[in-house]
Amino acid sequence: MIRRKELARKAVRLLIKKIPKEKKAILKVDEFLGALSTAYRKDKIVRNFFLSPQIPKEEKMKVLRSIAQQYEVPESVLEVLSYLIDINAMSLIPEIKRLYEFELEKLMKMLKGELILAKKLDKKTIERISKVINKLLDREIELEVKEDPSLIGGFVFKTQAYVLDTSVKTQLEKLARLGGV
Repeated sequence: MIRRKELARKAVRLLIKKIPKEKKAILKVDEFLGALSTAYRKDKIVRNFFLSPQIPKEEKMKVLRSIAQQYEVPESVLEVLSYLIDINAMSLIPEIKRLYEFELEKLMKMLKGELILAKKLDKKTIERISKVINKLLDREIELEVKEDPSLIGGFVFKTQAYVLDTSVKTQLEKLARLGGV
């Protein structure tokens, strides 16, 4: 029997192969997988719905198709999910989401990251930070910007495999550990 992680990898490779190689389509699939993954992890009802053998496949596909339409996801993505339903492997959705983001970074030279700021900054400053990170990582970056006043100043940039922390909070914590504060 095929191991679950390998099955998730194969599903991701199939998704990458089937979707159009356009930035918009790739990001829509990522958002869709993110929504499914979050719902699956956090909502017991959703989890039970997709894992229940009493619920017909047609019902599960109807729900997936409805969600997919909201995210403008290509039909080819539903083909992969249909197979996962057939083999009762929807529990792999969170792992598939994680691996999909990793493949985006690797194959498409795209990076989906989170930029956490101490306070709201103007668009021009955010673009400058993005350009510097772009150059540093040699990747096109899709940023999600958040605020966290506890950072005091600076920013934190996170991806699956990388963290750049220039926050005042972290610098103060380092000083405190070294006995400097």
